[in-house]
Amino acid sequence: MIKRALISVWFKDGIVELANFLNEKSVEIISTGGTQKILEKAGIPVTPVSQITGLSSVMDGRVKTLDPKIFGGILADRDNKSHMTDLTNIGGLQIDLIIVNFYPFVQEAVDKKLEFKKAIEYIDIGGPSMIRAAAKNYHSVIPLCDPSLYNDFIKHFNENDGAIPLKVREKYARAVFKMTSEYESAIYSFLSSSDKKLQENFSVDTKKQQEMRYGENPHQKAGFFISHGKSLPWFQHQGKDLSYNNYADLESAINISREFSEPSCTIIKHANPCGFGLGTDNLQAYQRAVSTDPVSYFGGIVGFNTLVTDSLAELLVKPFLECIVAPEFSPAALKIFKKKKNLRVIELNSEYEPDFQMIKSVAGGFLIQDRDSDQGEIEELNIVTRLRPTETQIAALKLGWKLVRYVKSNAIVFANENQLLGVGAGQMSRVDSVKIAVRKSGEAGLNLSGSILASDAFFPFPDSIELAAKTGASAIIQPGGSIKDGEVVKKADELNLSMVMTGTRHFYH
Repeated sequence: MIKRALISVWFKDGIVELANFLNEKSVEIISTGGTQKILEKAGIPVTPVSQITGLSSVMDGRVKTLDPKIFGGILADRDNKSHMTDLTNIGGLQIDLIIVNFYPFVQEAVDKKLEFKKAIEYIDIGGPSMIRAAAKNYHSVIPLCDPSLYNDFIKHFNENDGAIPLKVREKYARAVFKMTSEYESAIYSFLSSSDKKLQENFSVDTKKQQEMRYGENPHQKAGFFISHGKSLPWFQHQGKDLSYNNYADLESAINISREFSEPSCTIIKHANPCGFGLGTDNLQAYQRAVSTDPVSYFGGIVGFNTLVTDSLAELLVKPFLECIVAPEFSPAALKIFKKKKNLRVIELNSEYEPDFQMIKSVAGGFLIQDRDSDQGEIEELNIVTRLRPTETQIAALKLGWKLVRYVKSNAIVFANENQLLGVGAGQMSRVDSVKIAVRKSGEAGLNLSGSILASDAFFPFPDSIELAAKTGASAIIQPGGSIKDGEVVKKADELNLSMVMTGTRHFYH
């Protein structure tokens, strides 16, 4: 039976009601600090922890409950005579119920990005120690770590005349270790956030944010999970829940648009950019992005890096689009989007940063790598041909190089200084990717004369260079590194093309 309870909670929701219930059932309540004050204010009798330990709170409250008389009362196995004798000898009391939750480390330290010295003050020591002790000894002690469990506890108490069944105790113990593991993981992640090295042991602690109707295909189960200690970096104004494929495409739309300081628009379809444009404003950028592939953009995900206005919104509601993502929408634009209730409208937090490392399950294990985010190689281009690119061509080469690393390998893009002109993605042969990019740009009615070609990896043969020249391309950017580099450069010189090598490959699988 429950004769004595210790209550020490940060989150006070429902605690007065629960304490009142316990008091009515003649359960003695032990408490400390802010919890004690709230209970006493509500007229509930409370025994101070200090009355049991003989010590008041010290070290600015860091030490209140860390005492053998408290922990002995929690950890003593009621069926072990030696335990009970030891408890008597130290002057401890049996504690039958522990109601504890923790300092809000995530809400106060993580979300508010506190500096280390301030953040550590939200690392709870006594709370996790007591509730873990109770969970370990759940045969004798009942642990309650979450306000959502209070009504469940009251129900079982009433149904069983205070004798909480073992299965229910086990459930409460599981909740404790789930909570403490999440708490410790959040602290670990916070303290490791500045360490960019690949760790020997990699731990990911997540919680399910969304149960999806299905995964990549209707027969696959799926859900969207986020790390404990993190909140969503975006807000959905309207529309259906995001699908599995939406999430993958959404990330590319966000990350590509953020590569550019001038107004930009990215259109993603099946994990590849099928349209991209820069402009003096979002409207011009969108029109250029659509012109890349006026057919394939239907059903795409569209990303912007600046405010979406009402005039742009009027255009965006005309075709069928899955999702629109931007850092800001005008009130008038949001009103216009309501014409299409299923259209997903996502506002991105200005502080959003993609995770530094990426994880993929494969072959019974996991592949973990740094995100391909370094673009420093385009600041000093290595010109390897006799003909040097013009300033306009250099701008186009940089645009193409930023885009090509978001295209599935083997990846080829044609571009000018303002937009994407043609895409060849995911082919087994690089020259086939070139052919597809040329065909797609022709079908869109775009002129490749004077354009640039960007390749995510080296050219194994000069055939792609010859085809690029026939289409009117004037400059090429590629990483180099092939044993045929000499032949490729020679062919570029013969065809009067300029070529730069970056020394960095950007495969994307």
